[in-house]
Amino acid sequence: MANIHFNIKKAPFDEAKEKIKALVIEATEGAFWIKKTSNDCGATIDVYAETDDTEVSPWATRLPALFMGWRVIMYICPTGYIGAFLDITEVKDEL
Repeated sequence: MANIHFNIKKAPFDEAKEKIKALVIEATEGAFWIKKTSNDCGATIDVYAETDDTEVSPWATRLPALFMGWRVIMYICPTGYIGAFLDITEVKDEL
């Protein structure tokens, strides 16, 4: 049923990403990363926030579950996760 709830017209991802940044900056003080992903319910905006202690949420406030037509999923990750796994460039093998 979630696919029906979130199946509405979405703003372009780049536009939604730029506008949600202001909310993310207010909601967390640490490093964050925003990316587009998809699952069985469709495309989502995933927002990762780093924290030193993963038992303590880095989120001061919750982001909206639906933003400009996009389902928003908030993640908590340890410090260094974004640099190690998300903010990377793909290296192509020269074979």
